[in-house]
Amino acid sequence: MNLAGKNIKCIAFDLDHTVINSDGTMSDATRTVIEQVIAERIEIVPVSGRAFATFPESIGQIEGISYAVTSNGAAIYNKKTGERIHGVAIESVDLHSILDAFAPYFEKGQIAYEAFVDGVAYGGRAYVEHPEAFGVPERNVAYVQSTRKPVDDILAFLSEHEEELDSLDIVAVNSVLYQEIEDQIPRITKAVYVTSAVSYRLEISHKDSGKAAGLAYVLDLLGIAPEETIAFGDGDNDAEMLAFAGLGVAMENATEKCKAAADAVCDRCENDGVARFLYGF
Repeated sequence: MNLAGKNIKCIAFDLDHTVINSDGTMSDATRTVIEQVIAERIEIVPVSGRAFATFPESIGQIEGISYAVTSNGAAIYNKKTGERIHGVAIESVDLHSILDAFAPYFEKGQIAYEAFVDGVAYGGRAYVEHPEAFGVPERNVAYVQSTRKPVDDILAFLSEHEEELDSLDIVAVNSVLYQEIEDQIPRITKAVYVTSAVSYRLEISHKDSGKAAGLAYVLDLLGIAPEETIAFGDGDNDAEMLAFAGLGVAMENATEKCKAAADAVCDRCENDGVARFLYGF
């Protein structure tokens, strides 16, 4: 693929609100263009904050995708075999420092935790059954309930899996508390990577993770340079990946941080922005 003089060998994209619509589906137009790209021997790399097991069915059905970057770059899978081939887990000392610091908020029911372990997303039972009580917008309740596996004691679960935690998400009941927690984390530990795809959930992983780092690992496996890559995204957690790629494209529905990191802006996800951008090439 030649795009404005660039020899494109890889197309990387975020999932939700980039190629996956708000109803959890991929449009026929987007799927068709992705399959055409694969037929031209161009690598497709989904790069998501999701745990591997929560990838939408529409991605699983597309043949020809070799690798998937998950948990904001903290875990990378061979998509064809389901094998985890690379990962960086949060250090247990950092996990417990965070849990100790925010214990008062947790005890008051002001925050909930999500834990990503071995490709599966978990949450406390009260949170999974009633996400709206913890600040999750009504439009996202079904997503939480369909992708998070409930556990009776999330703190005990976190301690049990303290050596294998890809991501620790903190869901806050309101934006003020969200900002307060985000501001505190750098004072608690410098050894984590903090980002967000939505305004109510902080996503915490090892300092060496991030979508740009995850994509870089996959490109190295494939022998492809960043300059030969287009990346699409819509969230704050996509910004570094868009800046890293040879051509970073933000969705029209993207956050301001994401757009600021991009080289171009395409149409909204609901209008098949990725497909429209690639179609002419």
